[in-house]
Amino acid sequence: MLSSPQLGAGLMALAGLLAPVAAFAQQAPANTTTAAPDWTVTVGAEAQWEPAYPGANFMRLRPFPAFDIEYKNRFFAKEDMLFGVYFVNNANWSAGLALQYDFTERETSEDARLRGLQNVPATPRAKAFLTYTQSAFTFSTSAAQDIAGNREGLVVDTNATLTLPVGKKLYLTAGPGVTWTNGTYQQTFFGVTPSQSAASGLPVYDAHGGAATGYVTVEADYLITKSLIATVELKFARLYGNSASSPITRRVQQNTDTLALTYTF
Repeated sequence: MLSSPQLGAGLMALAGLLAPVAAFAQQAPANTTTAAPDWTVTVGAEAQWEPAYPGANFMRLRPFPAFDIEYKNRFFAKEDMLFGVYFVNNANWSAGLALQYDFTERETSEDARLRGLQNVPATPRAKAFLTYTQSAFTFSTSAAQDIAGNREGLVVDTNATLTLPVGKKLYLTAGPGVTWTNGTYQQTFFGVTPSQSAASGLPVYDAHGGAATGYVTVEADYLITKSLIATVELKFARLYGNSASSPITRRVQQNTDTLALTYTF
């Protein structure tokens, strides 16, 4: 299991790797001849139909505000990233750091099987990210570390997508991804300590870090108008390794469906 200093060093190392990428990407010539506005604002609402907790066999509906706000192509707030700074953000490269709020949680009152285990709260994370786009192809990777002391560890996500137009108003995006989590995260969500075993009746289980989830996303974006967009996203996810083998896990298939309506000013 990685220690907190090692995790912090890992995030600092990733940030250090992003810096030269940003310097290289900023050398690219501008693609437009007109100045971009200082502010870009997109707001709306979305709803997610998701597993109640990691490994759950029942779902819950969670509403969210949808927003994507950028200032001078440098500062931003979007999705679950409450505030962020771009090292670079152009047609091909996007890299930076952000304060993320991870809504993943677990309430023992939600499932009789969880009684005797601990509640796991949503937590803030320090996130480093890198995205490369070439034509219709996009590759993204990120690392997000719990910074609130909730023992929710490090989450690394990598994915690739392809976006294609279908007519003039519909765009389809699809691609695979994998999520890796460290031992701290795994033990918190999927491990069972001796004391928890005695209280819950579940067997003792020591969870280790590794590839935790593989997934494929399919997204459709429909331009109702130039500014108003309706989005449907289907995420087909499956737990692997320690996550799938845990006695806490009731179902390895962990799909999430999202509906959103957004308006860009």
